[in-house]
Amino acid sequence: MRIVLTLLLLVAAAPAWADWVMVGKSEHTILYVMSEKTVYYIDPSTITMDGNVRKVWEMHDMSDKGPRGERSILAAVEYDCAQKLMRTVNATGHSAPMGRGEIIKLAQLADDWTLLPKGKDGELFYKILDTVCSR
Repeated sequence: MRIVLTLLLLVAAAPAWADWVMVGKSEHTILYVMSEKTVYYIDPSTITMDGNVRKVWEMHDMSDKGPRGERSILAAVEYDCAQKLMRTVNATGHSAPMGRGEIIKLAQLADDWTLLPKGKDGELFYKILDTVCSR
């Protein structure tokens, strides 16, 4: 029983252990309108490859609370490097910055790929795509 409890605590603390690298800051975008300002991080050690698709863990750290009380979001996101698409595979909200605090269930995720937006709204997502696809 102690081993199971220890493993659960280690998994819960994983966001704090990650080597988060800031990719950029964003104000309202057409993809995520949850907070006035959001800082986006990735953990490069989590990048995996499957053909043209890269998967990476992202942290979205918001300046104020989202609609369900989330202050940060930990998300597994896939990027199609050839077609410039993205989709969120898994995401959890957290009541405190940088993936800390209580876990908050988010809305059901769609399985659909999203075309990265052109112009200023897409700059940050293209930067993430370029970063993960260059590995």
